[in-house]
Amino acid sequence: MITDKRNYVYWLKFRKDTGPLLRRFLFAASGLFFAAACLHLTPLLTKSGEIDFIFFTVDLGISVLFLLEYILKNKVPLIIRVLTLIGTAIFISVLSFLRSGLLGTGEISLAFIIITFFVFLPPIPSLVSAILISIVPAIFGICVYLSVLFFPEELGMRNQSPTEWFFKSVSLFIFSILSGFLIQRLRAKLIKNIVYLKESRAKILKSNQQIDKLAYFDSLTQLPNRYLFERSIQNRISLGQSEAYVLLINIKGIKVINALHGIGFGDQILTLIGNILKQYTLERPDIMVASLGGDEFILWIQNSSRTRIEDAIVKFDLNNNQTLTPDRLGHRLQYRVSGIHFPTEANDLDEVIRKLSIAMNVAREESIRHLVWFEPEMEKKIEREQKLKNQLEKAIENSEFRIAYQEKVDIKTQTVVGLEALARWNVLEFGDISPEEFIPIITKSDLIVPFGKNIFQKVVSQIPKLLESYGHQIKISINISPIFFLYPNFNEYVIEYLKKQSVDPNILIFEITEDVFIDEIETIQKIVSSLRSNGISVSLDDFGKGYSSLHYMQKIQFDELKIDKSFLDDIAISDRNFLLLESICHLADSLGLKTIAEGIEREEQIIRLKKTSCHIVQGYIYSKPIILFE
Repeated sequence: MITDKRNYVYWLKFRKDTGPLLRRFLFAASGLFFAAACLHLTPLLTKSGEIDFIFFTVDLGISVLFLLEYILKNKVPLIIRVLTLIGTAIFISVLSFLRSGLLGTGEISLAFIIITFFVFLPPIPSLVSAILISIVPAIFGICVYLSVLFFPEELGMRNQSPTEWFFKSVSLFIFSILSGFLIQRLRAKLIKNIVYLKESRAKILKSNQQIDKLAYFDSLTQLPNRYLFERSIQNRISLGQSEAYVLLINIKGIKVINALHGIGFGDQILTLIGNILKQYTLERPDIMVASLGGDEFILWIQNSSRTRIEDAIVKFDLNNNQTLTPDRLGHRLQYRVSGIHFPTEANDLDEVIRKLSIAMNVAREESIRHLVWFEPEMEKKIEREQKLKNQLEKAIENSEFRIAYQEKVDIKTQTVVGLEALARWNVLEFGDISPEEFIPIITKSDLIVPFGKNIFQKVVSQIPKLLESYGHQIKISINISPIFFLYPNFNEYVIEYLKKQSVDPNILIFEITEDVFIDEIETIQKIVSSLRSNGISVSLDDFGKGYSSLHYMQKIQFDELKIDKSFLDDIAISDRNFLLLESICHLADSLGLKTIAEGIEREEQIIRLKKTSCHIVQGYIYSKPIILFE
C-alpha cells in the first residue's frame, strides 16, 4: 500500500513536472489527426472517388478527443476524463471496425489510445482502461459468432471468423500489458530521476541558504554580521541616507560568567543580549544592529542627536530585563559604549570601526562605564603609543634608559639616608617620556622582564659611585614590577648578579606595590623571605591606595612602609587625615617597620610629620629626581 501511494505521488510529481511537454504533445497529436481527417476530404477537391466518412469521423473524433484533453486538463475530474476517453475510444473503434474489419484505422487507433492512457493516466486507471479497450475486438468476435454481425464479402473471410477477432483482442491485451509495463518502468525511472534532481536542487538551495546565513549572520546571536552590516550601510548611503551616529557596545561581564558557569552559559547570555538589542531596534527602521563577534555589537542610528543617544544609553540597562537579572547570572552585566558621527569624523566603515575601537580602549583604560565619543586626540595618543612601542625594544636592547635618583631625607637630622632609583627615557622625536606613559606600554608589550633586568643592572653598576657621593650608610631603593618580581628564579638571578658585581645586598631595598599580591600571596611570601634572608630589604610601596594592605602586612614581613602621596596631601589641613596617619605610624612601629612619606612638597606637611614617628621623607620639598651619572 505504501509503495502504491508512493508511486501515485511520483505520478503526480511526474504530471506536474512533465505537464507542459505532454500538453504540447496533445496539441500536436490533435493537429496531426485533424490533418488526417482533412485528407479524407480530398475527393471534394479532385472530384474523383468517394469520401470515406467513417475514416473521416474516426480521425476527426481522435483529434477532438486530444484537443478536449488539452483544453480541459485540470477542469474535469479524473474519473470523468477516463470514462470519456474509454467511451470515445470504443465509439471510434466500433466505427472503424464496422468500416474496415480487423485491419485499418480501428486497430491503429486502439493501440495509440492504449499508449496514450499509459502516458497520461495514473498507473492503475491506465491499465484498467487499456484492458477495457482491448475487449472491443472480442465483443465483435462474439457478435460474429452469434451471427449478430456480418461484414461485407469484400472485407474478407477473416472478418467473419470469431477466432480472428478473439486473437486480435488477445493481441491488444498482450500489447497493453507489455507496453504498459515498459512505459511504467521508463516513467518510474524518469520520475525518480526528476524527483532526485528536484530534491538535489532543494538541498542545494537549502545549502546555499545556509551558506548565505553563515556568510551574512552571526551564528550565535543570529544578528547581521559585519559583512552584512557593511553591505546594508552601503545601500543606505547609496539611497541618500548619508548621516548617522555609529555606536560600539562592549559587554563587560561575559568573561566572569564564562569562568563561573561555563562558555555555553556565556553564549546563551550573548544570544539573549542579541535578542534584546534586536527587539530594541525592531520598530525603528532608522536603526540597524549587528554583531561584530564575541562580546561586541554595533549600531547604526539615523535621525538622532548626541543628546538623545546619551540619554538613551543612560536609560538602557541590560539588567532591567527579566532574563538577565544579576540573581540569575551570578554577576551584574555591565557595558561600555563608544560612539562616532558618520561621515564627519570618519567617512569609511573600516575607519569608523577602527576609531570606535580607539574610543572603546579609552573607555576600558579609564573605566568609563557608559558612552565615550571619539575625539581626534585619542587617535593621536594611539599613534604616539604605537611609535613608542616600536622603539621600546630597541631602547631596552641598547640600554637607552637613564637612571634618576630622588633623595630620602631624615627630617630630624636633615641628612640623606637613601635614594630611590627611577627610570627615565628620552626619545628624539618626543623628548622626555614620563614613566607613567612608557611603563604601561612596556607592560602591555611583554617587555617588563628585560626592562626590569636592564634597570636593575644599571643601578647596580652605579652603586659604587653613589656610595662614594653619599656615603656608605645610604640605601638604594629600586621599584620592581609585579611581573618581574614573580619571574621564575627571580631571587637566584638577583643574588648571583650582586655577587658577580661584588655589591653588598644590604644596600638594596626592593619596592613592590600591593597589586603583586593578587592570587600570589604564598609565592610572594617565599620570595620576600628569601630576599630578606640574603640581606635585601623589601618595602611595601604606595600604601593607602589599595584595600588589602593590612592583610598583606599580616602575612608578610616587610622592612619599610611607604605611604602614598595621595594619603598625605591633606594632612596639614585635615585633622582626620592626620589622625589616620598617626594610626598607621603606630601600626608600623608595632610591626617593626620604618615609615616613609613620599610626595611631600610643602613645609606645613613637614611640621605635621614631625609630630609622628614617620621622619623619613621623599619629595620635591627636598629634591627632585636627578640623573647623576649620564
